[in-house]
Amino acid sequence: MRKCDFKRKWDKGLTEYLRKLDSTRSLGFTQSYKNGEPARHGYIIDLREGESEIDVISRFNVLVGQVDFEMLIGNPHTLARHLNSSQVLCYNFFRSMMSVTEPKSRLGYANEEMVRFVKETVGINISEKALCQFEYEDSKTKQTFKEYAKYKGKGENSQFDFFIHDEEKRIYFEIKYTEDSFGGWTKNKKTSPYSIANHCAYIEKGYKDLLKKSCFFTNDCKHNILSYSEKESSDPKNSFNKHYQLFRNALKADENAYTVFIFPDANPGPKKEFEDFKKNLVEGQNHIIALRWEDLTSYMSPEFIEKYIKILE
Repeated sequence: MRKCDFKRKWDKGLTEYLRKLDSTRSLGFTQSYKNGEPARHGYIIDLREGESEIDVISRFNVLVGQVDFEMLIGNPHTLARHLNSSQVLCYNFFRSMMSVTEPKSRLGYANEEMVRFVKETVGINISEKALCQFEYEDSKTKQTFKEYAKYKGKGENSQFDFFIHDEEKRIYFEIKYTEDSFGGWTKNKKTSPYSIANHCAYIEKGYKDLLKKSCFFTNDCKHNILSYSEKESSDPKNSFNKHYQLFRNALKADENAYTVFIFPDANPGPKKEFEDFKKNLVEGQNHIIALRWEDLTSYMSPEFIEKYIKILE
């Protein structure tokens, strides 16, 4: 499927989904403009007078656990009113697999369904005492996650959509839905010297150390990153720049850790990018895993399938 065909399919499907929920809603608008006016789309929930962002997100976009959505997510993304929000999709998928949440915290525990999901997709056993967290950032030492400090690379601030921790086992999830790609590093005339220096410092102080310990990448890949300097930061064909987010997330994989990428098989952007990344740069593939949304329907509610999967068929 071409990117333009995929875009038309999900745009039409989510627009019709929202119309079924509330046919009186006006088209929501984005920060992009067309002919001097904000661009409006049917899959964006408009905000009416007296409504808060969290009100409409919970009413129209959240499928399960609306009461604790804001608590578990922390800060909803600015695009959380978009029905194609990957952040909300991630919550809608994983929240039903969490049995108990910690009061006034962003932590929860795995339930029996989460245990089954991890066993059948990642291939490892976790317990129902496994801690789960949305929007997990490695750079922040949180009171409950103090023990993670020893795993952090200095200067590393990757944020993951979902995270599971059970004793020594760690699973990092990166979620995509309608995004064109995972995201690369691009240096242009508008890139500030500070951003370039900061980017290179992250690589030098964090990613290179992680790479030296990793056994999941080819020698050519390791050489590419270990020799990375400010000169390479301007090369769009450099494999590290091209697959920046994939590298950044996959580097968290080690003998006790797994990085899992989930995206639609119907979305040609992330699909092709991951296949290229895996084929040419990844050596030990059992700790760096790709799952397709279309293959995970046995873990989904009928409401989830109706909203996110049927429109891709």
